[in-house]
Amino acid sequence: MAERRSQRRAKRPSRSERHQSRQPRRKPVSDLTVRLPERRRHPETVIAHLGPTNSGKTHDALRFLVETGRGVYAAPLRMLAQEAHRRLAAELGDDRVGLVTGEERVNPGAPIVCCTAEMAPMQGETLVLDEVQWAEDEERGSAWTRLMLGGEYRHILLLGAVEALPLVKHAFPQVEVRFFERKAPLDWIGRRGIAGLGDGTVVVAFSRRAVIGLAGELNQFHPGRVVCLYGAMPLASRREEIERFLDGRAAVCASTDVLGHGVNLPCETLLFAETTKFDGRERRDLEPWEIAQIAGRAGRFGFHERGHVGVLTGVPWADPDPELVQEALTPHVKLEDGHLGYRVVDSGRLRPQLSDLNVKTVDELEPALHAWRHAALRFWSVDGWLTVESIQPLLSRLDAVRDALRHSRKRLELEDVWKLMQAPIDEDGLPLLATLASALAGDKPQRTVISWILDPRRLDAAALEEAEQAAREASILRWFALQYPGVAGVTIERAAELEEAASQRVVRMLRAEIDDPTIGRCRACGSRTAPWATLCDRCFMARGYRQGRR
Repeated sequence: MAERRSQRRAKRPSRSERHQSRQPRRKPVSDLTVRLPERRRHPETVIAHLGPTNSGKTHDALRFLVETGRGVYAAPLRMLAQEAHRRLAAELGDDRVGLVTGEERVNPGAPIVCCTAEMAPMQGETLVLDEVQWAEDEERGSAWTRLMLGGEYRHILLLGAVEALPLVKHAFPQVEVRFFERKAPLDWIGRRGIAGLGDGTVVVAFSRRAVIGLAGELNQFHPGRVVCLYGAMPLASRREEIERFLDGRAAVCASTDVLGHGVNLPCETLLFAETTKFDGRERRDLEPWEIAQIAGRAGRFGFHERGHVGVLTGVPWADPDPELVQEALTPHVKLEDGHLGYRVVDSGRLRPQLSDLNVKTVDELEPALHAWRHAALRFWSVDGWLTVESIQPLLSRLDAVRDALRHSRKRLELEDVWKLMQAPIDEDGLPLLATLASALAGDKPQRTVISWILDPRRLDAAALEEAEQAAREASILRWFALQYPGVAGVTIERAAELEEAASQRVVRMLRAEIDDPTIGRCRACGSRTAPWATLCDRCFMARGYRQGRR
């Protein structure tokens, strides 16, 4: 009897064995599919339009798109896609042109569609792929690389800076390259004082607080006629500020380097108030290509015969380096065929799509992503121009979704989890992503960010930063409503209403901040100081001395 009991105990699995038996079986790495985007139908023509800002390369490409009558214009930014949509719709009619971004759909079945690169279809008649140098971007470059390698279009037009010449030739060795020159020359004008700025001037700084403080300084000389542009500003707020500048209600503009990413202002004079920026790790001098990209916005063809570039003086906390700007106006990096640029763009990034992973369950996603990266690094090591993107952003989003569903009664399908992982958010948006995952599973959200959409009246008392955050969340809610209409009470209409209300709140709060005479003033003595500081250096040191004496 004792011997039989001992045999039964010996056959009983251990606790760790029982735990392992409950875990889903992991797909072996050998089953993993790793492949480049495949093109079964080669294009009849591949043409690259390479040149600086204000050279007409986009204009000519859009003319070709209009002539062929069918195709796609793919841009890096929602604002650029919207601008192309307005431009083409005005010429061809609203029924002939559509708009597709992560947050909106307007006539998506139209013959010509303007979209962001991630939303571009993989096949069609004509592809106009703008800002092709974005293929090397660490976070979004894969969208450009996949279209170049796998897009099945009859005609492909690649638009970008001349620095992208090596990249373009890697992707299409037989490409026809057309080089474009600026239509309105740039003149160096040196230092310009803040008191004598003329209409149509844009002044550039490199943080939100610096731009608002700069706008306050400009407002002393152009009261009520100053606009602001910066990265965290909602899209609708940017459009309103741009319209005020375009129609003459505003005379001058204070902007961050968002100006160099698709904001087309009729700017005659552009001045740098700063020549350093914080890049997330350190404060550093601007790179020559960054300066050139921003400076190129001066002298828009059709508005001005020439553009003028210089540095701003008369602001105590701003100390731009004029030599740095002046030297950057001349390209110095040698490229192929005797062309000069500011850097070399010769790589494209790739990250996996769900179809690359060969998985069937959510539990297989994380190991499959790691396996894909390892396999891709080995597989593509022979193609030196292809770089495998980090999978960490995908893993962070996967963790946020799984944590939200840990105690959920309903499991989400693999396709839904993957779709949530592609949401247009950054790390700050992970709590909202978790809320949306919980809502999609039918649970009551732990933190109802969706309450913004249920009660937009909360915006009436929102500070500037809160209104900006509400607009960002509304944009994500618009994306969610497109994927899952009506879930958790989120609709495109209500999300759009919230985004518009938040944008209007941002504009009102900006006006109040720019008009505030205490911005850029020491709270103790009233002397001028940097807009991000509450005390001038003298009062700060005096306060520290007094505290030390105690």
